[in-house]
Amino acid sequence: MSERSNPKIEAAIIKVVGIFDYNKKFAARLSAELGFESLNRGSDKERESTEQFYRDKYYKEFNELMLTQSAENAVQSYSKKCNHRIQFVKRGNEIVGNVSEIELHLFENQIGVFSISVDAQELEFNYVSDLLYFLKMFSARVENENVELHEWISKYALDGVSLRSNPSNFVDSDEYSGSKFKIYSAFSVDETSAGKDYNRDHLLYEIGTGSMLGCVASGNYFTPSAEYFKEIMKHRVSAFNSSTALALLDSYTVIGHNLFYSSGALNPFNFGSYNRIYFSIYLFNLHLKYNVFRFNAKFKEDPVQYKSRFEDFINEYNFSHISFDFLPNLIYSKMRAALGVELEIKNFEKRLKSLAANIQEQQEKRQAALLTVISIISSISIIDPVLEAADAAKEYWEIDSTLFRVLTTAITVGIAIPALTYLFPYHSKKFWKALNSFFRND
Repeated sequence: MSERSNPKIEAAIIKVVGIFDYNKKFAARLSAELGFESLNRGSDKERESTEQFYRDKYYKEFNELMLTQSAENAVQSYSKKCNHRIQFVKRGNEIVGNVSEIELHLFENQIGVFSISVDAQELEFNYVSDLLYFLKMFSARVENENVELHEWISKYALDGVSLRSNPSNFVDSDEYSGSKFKIYSAFSVDETSAGKDYNRDHLLYEIGTGSMLGCVASGNYFTPSAEYFKEIMKHRVSAFNSSTALALLDSYTVIGHNLFYSSGALNPFNFGSYNRIYFSIYLFNLHLKYNVFRFNAKFKEDPVQYKSRFEDFINEYNFSHISFDFLPNLIYSKMRAALGVELEIKNFEKRLKSLAANIQEQQEKRQAALLTVISIISSISIIDPVLEAADAAKEYWEIDSTLFRVLTTAITVGIAIPALTYLFPYHSKKFWKALNSFFRND
């Protein structure tokens, strides 16, 4: 693989993100026993200023659900500072990250999203690329703990809540969350330090997809075709020349010159935008994607029940826009498209239309059967006066009983055939067709 002179990473945000199931008992223990605190939003004065900023920039529904978290159905976010070393091994070389913070975001339907903030031991793209490769995998082995990554997260972040099913423990979220963790990352770089061969889009593709660095331009086996590269990059967010983001199914990656770090100092406002606000947009879309996918998967179990639950969920969470500004809306729409949220919703709505058609057909069949029963009862009620008239005729004409039975049977059959043909046209047609075929075969 050819070497490429990538820019120097000045600062980075790396979050490992995943879905988990929780119950009320777990939620109650977070602050009381597990050392988590409600996500820090600063002093009262700082919080008031922050909340005013949110109100000015974001639509009320999204703001109160994800940012100020003041709505009745708002996500409840908790965080815990920590210092855990996680070590992986690649071809005998240690790849090390330090877990500095754990966040848990609890949505009202007892579905949670965890976020593990990881600092790379070396801020260099080759090293970071290897670290991200391991952080994505459920089964990556954390060598210093001798456990798989999903087990490590269950132990240190979720107080033993399992992320994977096993023969003795079924985990509902494991059925619908896939086999990879999501990676949310943002890199503030100094692009003046990069060589002439540096191409931000190429690096963004390689980091976002977990490909080998330099593969886009190398022209070897791992080089993506021009068509595939174009397809991947259609979810690119490029509002300004200084930075570019790429939304994919299992990652959201941002690379920008002096994105939130410049002149040797962190820019708190820009850092907060990527670490908190834009990450909240990612959390929201991930929660939306997971739930709609889950509705599609469970639909057959109870179509009527899941129809009602889906409609309630969509009315509550399916926003077309979230902000008064263009950039958050652009980020929101690109994340949503990359996660396939709209396709999942359309697929479910298609199934709802099919369900409605089936229900209507069943209702029509039941109505037809009811009318048939009513018709038969009405036909039976007509028989009594006919029989009385027949008995009177028999006595008046003094007809032999055997002959009378033959005549009445013939008359009854003569009346019944056209009546039944009228009441059951479809079945009558099948009967006469079968009878005709029988005699022809003979």
